[in-house]
Amino acid sequence: MPVEHREPFSAASAPRRAVAYVSSFPKPIWLLVAATLVESTGRFMVVPYLSLYMKGEGVSLGALGLVLGAAPVASVAFGAWGGHLADRWGRKPVQILGVSLSASALFGFAFAGSNVYVLALLNFLNGMTRTFYRPATNAAIADFAPPERRSEAYALHRIAINAAFGWGPLIGVGLFLVAPRTGFIVSGVLNLLVGVFIALAIPESSPRSESSPRPARPGRPGTAERDTGAAASKPAWRTIAADGVFWLWTAGMMLVWGAYDLIQSFLPLHLTEAGVPLWVYGSALTVNALVCVFAQLPASRLLRVAPIGPSAGASKLAFAAGFLGMAFLRSPAWLLAAMLVLSIGEVWGSAVQSRFVPEHAAPGLIGRYLGLSTLFELGKAFVAPAAGFLMQAYGGSAVFAAAAALSVAGGSLLYLAGSRHDGSGIGPARPARA
Repeated sequence: MPVEHREPFSAASAPRRAVAYVSSFPKPIWLLVAATLVESTGRFMVVPYLSLYMKGEGVSLGALGLVLGAAPVASVAFGAWGGHLADRWGRKPVQILGVSLSASALFGFAFAGSNVYVLALLNFLNGMTRTFYRPATNAAIADFAPPERRSEAYALHRIAINAAFGWGPLIGVGLFLVAPRTGFIVSGVLNLLVGVFIALAIPESSPRSESSPRPARPGRPGTAERDTGAAASKPAWRTIAADGVFWLWTAGMMLVWGAYDLIQSFLPLHLTEAGVPLWVYGSALTVNALVCVFAQLPASRLLRVAPIGPSAGASKLAFAAGFLGMAFLRSPAWLLAAMLVLSIGEVWGSAVQSRFVPEHAAPGLIGRYLGLSTLFELGKAFVAPAAGFLMQAYGGSAVFAAAAALSVAGGSLLYLAGSRHDGSGIGPARPARA
């Protein structure tokens, strides 16, 4: 039996290996990653400091939580619609619509002042438009990537988001200190540039069979075919509604996302009130970004065909440990260590969580499933307002102790749903043993 020759690793061969790895993915994957990198940079320039901005303007903690909860409410309300449009219109139009409307909301933030109702409306609009861009982008990645490499493709996408999470706030705080409005304007411009880039550089990937024509009137040619396409969506939605494994997974992700969002919204307030310098918060975000950027791809390659349930569930124990550290520790070094632990749990869980919906959904329903995945953000809609009132009554430590409990509960549901998915035999084929 011939033995495959492998080039020994060396510094000279490293560039060739890197080029070969990059070339192993379809070009549109890298274009989508680049688009998300720019879009996320703009978003993270303003989102983590929106709570500080509002508090500085005199907005109460309770009202602040309600404003922050507006975006996930919009994500839930419009997520399924955005995914449905991505299946029927195609990926590109929905992506372009999303970033264009998001730019409008960001420009609005620049001139909204401290009016709570206007801020809530703009945050609602911003959350709504993300449900157009994100499901369509995730569906496009699923279209372009070979099934056995989707985990890696989604890892590259997450690396782009986390890289933006690392430098976006640093850019944003610099602009914020000079002129708070500037960050919103720059972010809006970046979103518009992403829309132009998608229109000119990224091909459409949606299966055309899902773009059904409008129903014809009775008696006209083509009526049967068109009626079939129009009626197809009803069984599709009934199929999804009866998918208990997906809804169990969704419930777990709601709890986890609700807890995780507290890092952006209430952690800076908690640390500031505890007397911890704000640079510690910025450094914690950088630690999180660095871990996710450098560890996400190796973790995703390692777990690309591994069972989903065990990793999705056990990784949330690291979340809980990190949140407990944030709740009760005050030393900058220990707080950064708590973020490190949480970040390890994040890359561990994300390596399998990103595979669940694309593997679980039927090919023609991926857009709808990914759109409905925005229901995960419903957890934020409940947790953010509750955290505001909890912090007002009992302080920030209670908020992050509660986040630890939510992480454990959510991880338990993810374990159950993921294990049922694993037991169904759905997913990429595992490589055969020699």
